[in-house]
Amino acid sequence: MSALFEKLAAAPQRAILIFGLALMLSGNWLLPLTDRDETRFAEASREMLQRHDYVVPWFNGAWRFDKPILIYWCQSASYRVFGENPFAARLPSAIFTTLTAWLLVRWGRKIADAKTALMAGGIFLLGLHVAIIGRVATADMALVFFCTLALWSGWELTRPEQPARKLCWGIFYVALALGFLAKGPVAWLPFGGVLLGRLFRKDSFRLPFLATVAGLVVTLALTAAWAIPALQQTNGEFFKIGIGEHVVHRSTGVNDGHGLAGILGFIATTPLYFLTFFVSFFPWSTKVPSALKRWWPARTSDGLGWYLLVQAGIVFAVFSCVRTKLPHYTMPAFACIALWLAREIAREQNSFAWFSQRLVAMAAFMAVLTLMLFPLAKPFLLTENLWREIKPLVQPQTKIGCFDFVESSLVWKFRSVATNTITLGPREQAANFLTNPPPCILILPTKDFAKLADTNGLILSAHGLDMVKFKNWDMTIIVRE
Repeated sequence: MSALFEKLAAAPQRAILIFGLALMLSGNWLLPLTDRDETRFAEASREMLQRHDYVVPWFNGAWRFDKPILIYWCQSASYRVFGENPFAARLPSAIFTTLTAWLLVRWGRKIADAKTALMAGGIFLLGLHVAIIGRVATADMALVFFCTLALWSGWELTRPEQPARKLCWGIFYVALALGFLAKGPVAWLPFGGVLLGRLFRKDSFRLPFLATVAGLVVTLALTAAWAIPALQQTNGEFFKIGIGEHVVHRSTGVNDGHGLAGILGFIATTPLYFLTFFVSFFPWSTKVPSALKRWWPARTSDGLGWYLLVQAGIVFAVFSCVRTKLPHYTMPAFACIALWLAREIAREQNSFAWFSQRLVAMAAFMAVLTLMLFPLAKPFLLTENLWREIKPLVQPQTKIGCFDFVESSLVWKFRSVATNTITLGPREQAANFLTNPPPCILILPTKDFAKLADTNGLILSAHGLDMVKFKNWDMTIIVRE
């Protein structure tokens, strides 16, 4: 095994690209889209193609303001090549994840040897949270990629001896803009790290005022090229909801129960990310405390190490202050930590063997999960079982209503055939839905079926697990053709 990894280290960029794509794409076609966010992003990208509206995302016939536009463009492009399926929906995330690891290898190769570079990319790819979220059809990995690009170009931009300053300047401010288009203002956190470098390490951080102002103008202009048409098309609603609710309210309040309400709840959850880090960054997190202890005395002489940890610290500090808490919020910090940790453990004896063993173990774990457990899980999923029962009966003009069980995975499945929007609502609305003329299909919990006065039609049933709420359901289906 050691000989194999020695060969891989001889060409670390090629190795990490091949390995990263193989890892992130494995099994992506086997597990259906079940997570709420995955199915919302995937369906919105499909509706983008159907509507030919490349400015404002739609989901199930209504505007979707949760995230900016970039990931929908990427998924729509993927659909054009690979069709509208889970693999195509997840492909952009897999590519962005692999490219982030590749950036770390390139950065690591510039500042250290090939083994350190390969370790940086491998540590990032196979930290537990990245290994999972890196294959999911959401905007997170696009954000992480552009944040990492901004982190590296920001570092190079501020080097007093940098000969390619104009190139670094352009990459940095364009990366900030594209990061915003991926997931909003959080993408601008790397600029805060650059400012702190200039503030606390003036001798080693060069940041001319006029060039900085010009760069910010470029970032805002690129962002506005999409944002202004989107605001005009939605009469300002995109800003009101996209920023007001999904940024401001998440910062000051608790969204969807992801956090604890009240002052005491905020205080109690403030250290959450410093605790979840040891799971999210497993197995590499076990090395971080000892590496940090060893690095600390040399912090004043290690400018790059200081920069990486400051950038990671900004992410943890900002999201620790945000009231809504979700573990993946801190993922933009993981690239910084991966490169910093690779530099530190490279100084240890047998560090490459330690890294290789854990890389193989994590890769084997992900292979078992994606290639063996994903197929085993599919027959137990409620949405899959519902779709299997009614797929032969769905026509493009069929009206479909789902009551009580209202997950977005239903919309993704049913609108692959039906052209109408899917009616989702509480069970009290089921009787009114049945007043629609055929063809129509009604789906509701079996326990509520007897409460309907009119149950004429073909009666089917399905049972399965709701992955979002982790709850088993017995469902009844009424089909009127």
